[in-house]
Amino acid sequence: MTESSSSQTRWSLIFIALATGVAVAGYVGKAPPAIPGIRAELSLGLVTAGWVVSIFSAMGSVSGMMVGAVADRIGRVKMVLYALGIIAFGSILGSQAHSASILLLSRLIEGAGYIGSMAILPVLIARLASDQHRGLAVSLWSSVIPFGMAIAMVASPAILEPVGWRGLWLVTAGFAVFFLLLAGFAFRGIDTHTPKNIEPYWANIKKTISIPGPWLISLCFLTYTFQWMAIMVWLPTFVIEERGLGLGLAATLAAAGVIVNIFGNLFGAWLVHRGVRRWLMITLGTSVMGGTSLLIFPDFLPDIVRFGLVLIFSFCGALQPTALLAGAPVHSPSPAQLGATNGLLYQGSQIGQLMGPPVIAFVVTYTGSWEQAGWVLFSGTALNLAMAQWIRILEKPVNT
Repeated sequence: MTESSSSQTRWSLIFIALATGVAVAGYVGKAPPAIPGIRAELSLGLVTAGWVVSIFSAMGSVSGMMVGAVADRIGRVKMVLYALGIIAFGSILGSQAHSASILLLSRLIEGAGYIGSMAILPVLIARLASDQHRGLAVSLWSSVIPFGMAIAMVASPAILEPVGWRGLWLVTAGFAVFFLLLAGFAFRGIDTHTPKNIEPYWANIKKTISIPGPWLISLCFLTYTFQWMAIMVWLPTFVIEERGLGLGLAATLAAAGVIVNIFGNLFGAWLVHRGVRRWLMITLGTSVMGGTSLLIFPDFLPDIVRFGLVLIFSFCGALQPTALLAGAPVHSPSPAQLGATNGLLYQGSQIGQLMGPPVIAFVVTYTGSWEQAGWVLFSGTALNLAMAQWIRILEKPVNT
């Protein structure tokens, strides 16, 4: 199902929504380069440092669908504005943290703002696009997270050197406030022209979870983000501690892995626009991710080859989020549940982000090496291959 919109695609507003998403995604990318400094100042272990990155996703992992249902009820623009205010507050709080507990609390608050914006902005984009361009416009959203992460990962070392990680937290808060003001101005009046869902929240959620489609795309997103975030978050730490590289080069290598994901997302958006089947894109993307993850951590290949595998892992894996995001309007029970469906999709994404880094940190800490991490990541591929076939069966009657 798709949500009705005007016959014209409002590209200028769509690009503002995309830019807002990029700024919010920077909150994911700012953490990995800052981890060494945070660990040194607050005396954090590897597992606790992993939670600094991943607890950001905890709120979304339990509230994504409810956030979507609330946005369907109160207005999507209003939800985005609230979310941007919350994420800015969390970042300011984190900049003042002098203990791991306060820092983790601030990241939890940031995560609440993150899910409130990232789950709803693509629904807003779907509203702003015509029927002809909706699939393309929504699938473009898949490049937002890696683009925002890449900018943050490349820019962070330049900010960390003079002002430290606390200054970096304040800079990101400033960007959130800027886009709050911009979005409030640019999107004024949109909520008044969008039909509200007046059903009780539970009835709305029950409709969403009563069919398999929303669950499948959410679970596929979970396994994808589990694999991708685990590699991208720990790559700087891995190359610093295992290969002896400096922070600047380590952050650049990680950013390159994120940047190539952007091009994979754009290629995936083109494939969606060309009508390539969703199950096929998921199958190809997850197969490459699983195969390359087995070869990235063992040291029997030259470092340059292993880094090349990281790039292949990231580029080909990006076929999955484009296909999954474009699938939300298809698998939503009705236009009234599009926010809840997209919220469930992002809830899966957040669970993957929450679990990936600490699980890998636990495996590395327990085994004393990074070599077993690839097998943990490969297990996600096995799950996604099965779910891709189920999606193939569901979509075959409607020729999607």
